[in-house]
Amino acid sequence: MSRVFITQQAPNFDFSQAEDLGRMVAIWPPNRQAWGDTRHIVDEARRILADFDPDEDYLLPLGDPALMCIAAAEVALIADGRFRVLKWDRRKGDFGGYRVVSVDMEAQPT
Repeated sequence: MSRVFITQQAPNFDFSQAEDLGRMVAIWPPNRQAWGDTRHIVDEARRILADFDPDEDYLLPLGDPALMCIAAAEVALIADGRFRVLKWDRRKGDFGGYRVVSVDMEAQPT
């Protein structure tokens, strides 16, 4: 079953459309912030994302921009630069929705 790794829990957000794509897994709690030495934060990301599957799973960036960057960097390392991101598009459908952005860090420029 696919999983949606959300970078930071957001209790007041409606993630029902993301839940349709897979089981929600939060990497960090709502109030976590990245400041100074981030080794412990990187360790948390490594532990939670260790079995990230680029063909099955998604990354949903939300919250502290530094945490989003740490999660994306870790996923890129795990998945050899190839992963899927969910991006909210308020123009999609009547109520908005998520679009899948496929990231391939190995892609050659044209």
